[in-house]
Amino acid sequence: MAETVSIPRPLLKELYEHFDRIEEILATLEELSDKKGLKRIERGLEEYKNKECVTLSSSEKIREALLKD
Repeated sequence: MAETVSIPRPLLKELYEHFDRIEEILATLEELSDKKGLKRIERGLEEYKNKECVTLSSSEKIREALLKD
């Protein structure tokens, strides 16, 4: 049996691009299955609803918000 396998570049590129998304989905499922994680999510939603957090659209705005104080 061969110790190497040839994979076409387009397939390898597609697998690589989708890997991050799959990793995010698995992390979300893990967080939702954990009671402490679910509490963190609920607390975050409450903070968002009560406008206790800042939402920013770019890394530059994040920098500005951090340097603001």
